[in-house]
Amino acid sequence: MLETSIRTLAASAEVMALKGDLDGASEAMDRALRIAHDATGPRERIAALIATAAGMAAVCPFDQALRAAGGIKRVEDRIAALGTVAGALARAGRPTTALTSLPEDDLSPTGLRALAEALVMAGDIDRAVTVAGRDPDPSWGWDAFTRALIRAGRLDHAYATALFLVTDRPRRGVALLLVAEALARSGRAGQAVEVAERIADPPCRSQALRAAALAPGDPQRTADLLRRAETAARAITNPGTRHTELGDLALAWAEHGDLDQALATADAIDLDSRRAAARVTLARRLIQSGRSGEAAAVLADTQPTDTDLLVTMAQAGRLDHAMSLAHTITDRVRRDQAIARVARAATGAGRPERAAEILDEAATAALAVDGDDDIRHIHALVDLADALVHAGRGERADDLLRRAELLVHTLYEEQEQSEARRLLASALARAGLLDRADAIAADHWPSPWPDLVRALCDLGAYDHAYERAPSIPDPSRRSQALHRIAAGHARNGRLDQAESIAQAIEEPAARAQALLAAAEARTRAGHLNQAAELLRTAETTARSVTSAHDHDRLLSDLVDALLAIGRLPQAADLLAHAEATADTPTTLAAVLTASGHLDRAFRTALDIPDPLEQCDTLASIAEAHARAGAPPGRVQQVLLHADATAVPPADPALRTRLRARVARARATTGDTHHAQQTLDDLLSSNTPMPREATADVAQALSTLGRHDHALTLAATDPRTSATVIVTLARTGATTRATTLAHGLPDPHLRAWTLAEISRTRATTGNPAEPT
Repeated sequence: MLETSIRTLAASAEVMALKGDLDGASEAMDRALRIAHDATGPRERIAALIATAAGMAAVCPFDQALRAAGGIKRVEDRIAALGTVAGALARAGRPTTALTSLPEDDLSPTGLRALAEALVMAGDIDRAVTVAGRDPDPSWGWDAFTRALIRAGRLDHAYATALFLVTDRPRRGVALLLVAEALARSGRAGQAVEVAERIADPPCRSQALRAAALAPGDPQRTADLLRRAETAARAITNPGTRHTELGDLALAWAEHGDLDQALATADAIDLDSRRAAARVTLARRLIQSGRSGEAAAVLADTQPTDTDLLVTMAQAGRLDHAMSLAHTITDRVRRDQAIARVARAATGAGRPERAAEILDEAATAALAVDGDDDIRHIHALVDLADALVHAGRGERADDLLRRAELLVHTLYEEQEQSEARRLLASALARAGLLDRADAIAADHWPSPWPDLVRALCDLGAYDHAYERAPSIPDPSRRSQALHRIAAGHARNGRLDQAESIAQAIEEPAARAQALLAAAEARTRAGHLNQAAELLRTAETTARSVTSAHDHDRLLSDLVDALLAIGRLPQAADLLAHAEATADTPTTLAAVLTASGHLDRAFRTALDIPDPLEQCDTLASIAEAHARAGAPPGRVQQVLLHADATAVPPADPALRTRLRARVARARATTGDTHHAQQTLDDLLSSNTPMPREATADVAQALSTLGRHDHALTLAATDPRTSATVIVTLARTGATTRATTLAHGLPDPHLRAWTLAEISRTRATTGNPAEPT
């Protein structure tokens, strides 16, 4: 009864979701998941996971997501959004026909590529191949198809496509590189090496070998692959590309733990500035991994080329040397800016006192400079002031900012004066000197208010920002500022404030953005009903946006937000876990069928040794094909294999059970003629049918509309009676079905049947009746 309880909760959850109660639906599926965890036997556990995943997949406003995707004006973007929805549903085992009706004949090459990718994401590989093959530039089309396959995780298919169908050599090299990198990320380093060996172009070959080398595995293999990658990198003819790849290889050697080889590789770069930059990048990576001493050694012999080197030296603990180099910079403004950055790095490295000393000296020197009519000097003063604030020396920063304020009036160009005021308003806000920042923003035009509000948002001072946002004169910039404030409140969990601000924003594009941010925060907090309500408002707002670009972007973002509300990712995770734990062909085929991987399920089913299990599995696969809208020929192909299982058995009872299961599948898939023939033959036989065969025959009769006969056959089998009653309800006879359901003796089956009847009413729009 465990699986029945889960299916009851799943049906109830879908009803609640359809009625807009996503919170209740999600809670119901959490209960179902707890029940599934109680399953003991392998088959019971797999069945419980499949049933739970099916219920999870229903807890999602995917109809609204499909509607939003369909409202996108640009064809390629509309197809991509529909593909996103179809892919999310497919991964959760809930196929959709959203892409079936999309016309192919009038699509541009870009549209064909978008449709091919959407079909790949939805799992319809056969049609995707057909669409990709229609691309007027085959090499480009197959290249795009390869990337789509990689994104969908179909790496073997992607490899074959890149190798044999992408004919342009440079494009093929890049496509194979992407496949190799994806294989390495998935832990298939050996196959990544195989792909890399197929790449002729040195840049792509080196990158592919490097990706394979960094995949987890044998350290000796890693070193060998890095040496091979370096050989390929040294053969790159373009200097810039060669320098970049050698720098990346130096990082790879350091990650492998061979610092000497990392330095040798970096020093193989034959341009001084690029070699120094590679060493700086290497040192920074070492610092990030807690290896500051090694970072300092890397920088020991490096000549200064830019401020990044000085900052990295300070982070590595060589602060005094960094300052010595900073003082060699002849340009005064660049020197002050370098000192400010080095001091910041020193504060971050745990030496705030020394940073304060450095900045005090620099501030004294900067204040001694005349600085009239020099916007660069004002920039330097602001940079030093920011560094002083960061070091906790706000009073000293105030001195610099006062000098900068005085210097604004000496600027000759009005544009420079405006730039300086915007700069100062932001700097004063960062220093906490809001009264002076307000004074600058209020008294001048063009208005520095947007910069001041942005600075306050960057500081997380959203209440102060909100107080000042109404002063922004331009409606568009005011709306964007309010969006930024609302999004900030949402990120920080102040959801009521975020929603209130979002609802009041003037311009629809910014209002829709803010509503999306508030809805996403509600989703993260588990307030799904409120999130859904916000997204309905966001959709209405987005559709009123006149800019086609903004309109489509907002609807695309809306699709993502709607999918995030649902439990589709969790459903996909449950199916993936079930697939990983399935230990027999029968259970694996069941999971693959539920996941929508019907071709793999079919191949797996052919390995099932037991004829009853094989027949039942093949019949289920055929039924799944029919539900997914597969061509009748494909359904019949699977049914023929199911039919074949009924030929060998000499045991009449076994043969009857097999034929009954196939008849039920034929009735379910719409092959009523053959179903009826088999049923008539079975029912006219004088030999008593086994109980399992009787159940299949009853379900087949019910599917064909012969409900009374089905109920008579199932009279002694409550489980089959429940299934027949549900089938009866799906024909619209919900009142009679409800009456019959109340007569079921088993309380678990009664609850499931009534829940399914409620689901039928909800999905068909029939008014609910008391149950």
